[in-house]
Formats: sequence, C-alpha cells, structure tokens
Amino acid sequence: MFFDVLFAIFFFCIGAIFASFFGVVIERVPKGESIVKPGSHCDNCGHELKWYENIPIVSYICLLGRCKECKAKIPLASFLYEVIGGLAMLTTFLNFGMSISVIFAGLITLILLLIAGYDFKTNTMLDIFWIIYLVLCVGFYLYRVLALKEVWWEGLLGAGILLVFFLAIKGLFYLVMKVDALGTGDIIFMAISGLLLGYKLILIALLFASVIGSIVELTLIGLKKKPKDAAIPFCPYLTLGVFIAMILGQDLINLIIGV
Repeated sequence: MFFDVLFAIFFFCIGAIFASFFGVVIERVPKGESIVKPGSHCDNCGHELKWYENIPIVSYICLLGRCKECKAKIPLASFLYEVIGGLAMLTTFLNFGMSISVIFAGLITLILLLIAGYDFKTNTMLDIFWIIYLVLCVGFYLYRVLALKEVWWEGLLGAGILLVFFLAIKGLFYLVMKVDALGTGDIIFMAISGLLLGYKLILIALLFASVIGSIVELTLIGLKKKPKDAAIPFCPYLTLGVFIAMILGQDLINLIIGV
C-alpha cells in the first residue's frame, strides 16, 4: 500500500514536470527560439525564475499566480496544463499498475499531452511528434501481441480502417466542395491510434472526441470566445478520445453495449 501511494505520487509529479517542460516547447519552438536558453523567465519583466519559482503547480500556487517581481499574472493555462499532465499520468498508473505496460502507456500519455498542447496553441504539428508517437505505439502493439498474446490483427485492422476512411472523407470533401476538410496530421494520428487501440476502441475514441469537441467548440462560440468561422483544432480532442479509450478500454465497450 505504501509503495502504491509512493508510485502514484511519482507518476503525478512526472506528468506535471513534463507538462511544464512541454509548455516551454509549445511557447518557444513555433517562434524558432531555443528551449534551453534563456532560462525560464517572466514574459513581462524578464525576471529569471529561481528554482523555487519554477516548481510545477506548487510555485504557481505559492506565488498566487503572479510574477514575484512585477506582479504580472502568470497564464492560468500553464498551471492547468501542468495539473492535467499530472492527473493524466496518475490515471495511467492507476489503470495499468506497476507493469511493463504502464511504461509504454505512460510514454504514450506524455506524447499525447504534447501533441494536444502544441496543436491547440499553433494548429500545426511537428513531424518528430508523429515519429515518436508511431514508435511508441508500434512498440506497445508488438509487446501486447508477442508477450501478452493479444490478437495481432485487431490493431492492423484498426489502422487500416481509419486510414482508408479518413482519406476517403478528405477526398470526397475536396472533390465536392473543394475544401480540405481534414488535415493530413489528423489522418496520420488516427491511423497510428488505430494500431494502438484496435478497430473497436478506436471507434470509442472517435465518439468521445466528436462529442467533447462539439460541446467545447459550440460553448466557446456561444460565449463569443471564438468566431463561428474560426478553424477548429480537432487534434486535441482526438488525443483526449484516444487517452480515454486507452485507459478505460473494454469497460467502455461493455458499458455502451449494456453487458
């Protein structure tokens, strides 16, 4: 029991720390800036943060969300991103426990967090993120098939179905409406996710992504926080759907079909 609590805290901290680092990546890389130099600092006054001012979640709370020097507000989004990162990794640990699977799932959770944050901020994606995601998903797929003896064809079928389906939708929209309805990144992401989840769970992921995305985007438009014709960053909702399906898995299918 003691070690379970200790590992739970460890995974939460790992998630928050990586989310904090990802925040730097998301903020600087699109501007062509180094993620190493300069060190973390206040964007308003340039105050370089001491180590105790740069502890994920804790420092924000202790500083009451403001810079120690100029009292400028620290973006709440940074704090929430760190909390989400911690909770995502904690949830992953609670679901998989101490196993080899939790290593794969934890790394996949982290790259999903990065993909979601980067796409939400920039509406673009770096190829390196897809490569990392592909390597992790292929590794997890091979481990489950070879070591855990899971059905090998479900992942391949899931990837194939998603790839063909979304390419068909993309082509249809372009032919009929001359509109590029789906980004290539979204299609690649879902095909890789199909390999990770299999053909059953990938449908669950799409369902959650569509419902959550629709609710959030319509709410933002209704509150006039976003114009009606603004581009929708669908990838963050896809990552959330994939994460939910990966964590809850078969329990979701049983719940939906009433088993």
